[in-house]
Amino acid sequence: MKKTFQLVAAAVILVAFSSCTTMIRIERTYPPEADLPYDSNSFVFVNFYDYQVPDFIKDRHKIAYTAAVKGYADGLASIIRQDRRASLIVDDTLRKGFTVMSMQYPDFADTVRAICRNHGAGLLIALDSLSLWVDSEFYFAENDEGGSMMAKDFYLFVNSYMTLYSSDGAVIDRCAGELSDYIKSKYTVFGMFGGPTLARISDRVAVLAAGAAKDCIGKFYPFTDSYTEKLYTGGPLNKPNQSIFEGYPERAVEPLRQLAGSPSPSIAKKASWNLRVVNDILENRKLSDEIWNRFSGTEH
Repeated sequence: MKKTFQLVAAAVILVAFSSCTTMIRIERTYPPEADLPYDSNSFVFVNFYDYQVPDFIKDRHKIAYTAAVKGYADGLASIIRQDRRASLIVDDTLRKGFTVMSMQYPDFADTVRAICRNHGAGLLIALDSLSLWVDSEFYFAENDEGGSMMAKDFYLFVNSYMTLYSSDGAVIDRCAGELSDYIKSKYTVFGMFGGPTLARISDRVAVLAAGAAKDCIGKFYPFTDSYTEKLYTGGPLNKPNQSIFEGYPERAVEPLRQLAGSPSPSIAKKASWNLRVVNDILENRKLSDEIWNRFSGTEH
């Protein structure tokens, strides 16, 4: 019986090793969803939302709003500056005297034209409004003693509104950015007290604001997404896999082609699978180059 058990165990181990896999992340690029004016690649950013008005924003929240505006500008820059032809100037992170309503008046176009003229910009990105808050929901959680205790889950919300103008004051696009993120969970005293404040999580505020900016301006730029694929590992597959993970998938093509013709059905099947993944990586790289070259006008 002991010998039989050892044989079974050995077989299980062999199967486990022969079916070992690892995951690899693959990027895929898509064309822009919308087109910018073909001759406009210089941007100027202005925040028109006055978060220092005490009727709307409490003093203790100003630090979070400052972080949100900076995060928004950083998010814009991370997308726009992918295009080597483009430039982004931050004109004002707190321009006072404007409201969402006043920005709808026809004479606001004069403000847009003046700002663009002063900076030689073809496009103006206006941050019209911001709204930040932390919300929570109650639930009962099991404590260390096996009983129940009231707890809270906290969520951060960052809502923004952006308008993109041409240098002559015409509206090209309007975009609402509404993002939220889980912050933390904690026990509460009678479910009433405790929780994160906007000031203490201003770094998280900045990250969400940057994400909202990327979503809004990103529709005018090639978009890169990612997905995961399985790679078989073990034995002769390890060397071509190393080339893949080092960023040279083209070096794995020929070794995998040879392994795909292996007399071992198992090796041949796994090598064929890995070869298909490598071809996908290379095809996605080629497609990404074509999309960016077309976008930047350098396509041959």
